[in-house]
Order: sequence, then structure tokens, then C-alpha cells
Amino acid sequence: MDHEPAPSGRERRQHERFELHVEIALRHHEETETLSVLNISAGGILLRNDRNVAFSIGEQISVRFDVPDLAQPFTIDARVIRVVRPTARPAALAAMWTSADATASAALAQLLWSLSNH
Repeated sequence: MDHEPAPSGRERRQHERFELHVEIALRHHEETETLSVLNISAGGILLRNDRNVAFSIGEQISVRFDVPDLAQPFTIDARVIRVVRPTARPAALAAMWTSADATASAALAQLLWSLSNH
């Protein structure tokens, strides 16, 4: 029986990813943390977790963007889908957007549009 090779991570992705080197305010468990964005897409975000703050897969978070050059400040909800423990690289977490807020979704679209045109 022949098997096709599994697609690489890049081939499985549905949305184009953009590098965005800014800090965001992330709210979880009534706490606010500052994390650095590694990349962002219409589907979610990858964040560097330098202080190794504990996050759980499935945890709901709110991400606050304040990047005046690219879009109006906004907050959007997401769910943690992957937690990378620190090894040779810093800790990180991946989250998928879950917000049903049309204003937040429009602001995210504006941010991504700005990134795609830089």
C-alpha cells in the first residue's frame, strides 16, 4: 500500500503568516502578561513566552494589540492550542482566534492587510 508523505507544517497552514515584532498585552486568569509576537495570521498567533508563564492548552486568552502604525488598538479573544516549553529556544505558545466580535475581527483584518502591504 502506497502512502503519501504527510504535509509539512507550512503546507498544512490555511493562512499566510506574517512576522510582527511587537509586544502585546495578554490577559489570562485575571492577570495581564506582556509577550512578544513571533508571527500572526488570520487564524492565530505565535507568541514568545520569555518569562515562561504557565499556559494550558484550551485556555481562553485575550490579546491586546496597540500598533498605531498598522491598525487602531484592539483586543481579540483566542484559545491556546500549543505550548512550547523552553529548551534551546525560548518558551512559546500558539493560539487560535475565537473572537465573535466583529469589531475585533475587522481590526485584525486591517492589521494583516497592513502587514501584507509593507
